[in-house]
Amino acid sequence: MAIKKAYEDIVAFLEENGEKKVKTVIADVIAMASAKTGGGGGSATTFQKNSDGIVTAIKCFYTKLWMSPEVAEFGKKASSPTGLNSMCKEGTSHWTKQQREAKKAKEELLTNVASGDVAPGDLPAALADIEEARGVVVPREDGYGFATAEECLADNEARGIAH
Repeated sequence: MAIKKAYEDIVAFLEENGEKKVKTVIADVIAMASAKTGGGGGSATTFQKNSDGIVTAIKCFYTKLWMSPEVAEFGKKASSPTGLNSMCKEGTSHWTKQQREAKKAKEELLTNVASGDVAPGDLPAALADIEEARGVVVPREDGYGFATAEECLADNEARGIAH
């Protein structure tokens, strides 16, 4: 039986790992089968794995910086190709707080408009201010993170983290 070209790598990977349990290879299979950003396939653009399939760098969705999961803590997320959350724990905390504060600010704004403390004409500017505050990225306290995966991998090597 002929295998479609799009599935050849997955089938080859599964044949190589035929003796392993599904739970040990599923993250790799999901990563291979997932749609890649940028269109047209290619390699993953938000994480790096070494030849042993170990995640060595992740681009934090919140900070947009590359980090090693050995240095920055990432929560577990079984449904992701890495098995980890797409935001470091510190970024997740900041993001959640910003979402909560924006919701509260919008509720207060509505109350202030209803009471006449804020003119309805001032509403668009006030909402824009709330959205701007929600979009501010709070850097990590330790300043950790890199603009590129290559810089992160070089830092891993300098720290003695295998990649």
